[in-house]
Amino acid sequence: MHPVQKHLFDTNFRDLSGTKLEGTIALSDELINLGILDFLQQLQKPDTDTPKAKSEAPAASSAMPNPADLLKMVTIEEVKYRTEAGRTMVDIKAGIK
Repeated sequence: MHPVQKHLFDTNFRDLSGTKLEGTIALSDELINLGILDFLQQLQKPDTDTPKAKSEAPAASSAMPNPADLLKMVTIEEVKYRTEAGRTMVDIKAGIK
């Protein structure tokens, strides 16, 4: 893992607090298909009210953070979805709390 990435994970992205982001992301067909597949798989999951068994693997400090926790730190100001010349584009303006 890159040292900067490890530092961000270890500090829970505190260094990025107040950061603003604005840009355009080109989405590949593969990424869109993965998103659709993930959505369909969630529709097939059994009721989530039952408690889940915890993994027996120890948590490592370099483990990937939970994406849901990261999204809680992001404030989305604007998202525009468009297609252009056969490509799917997402314009985004966001900030980190």
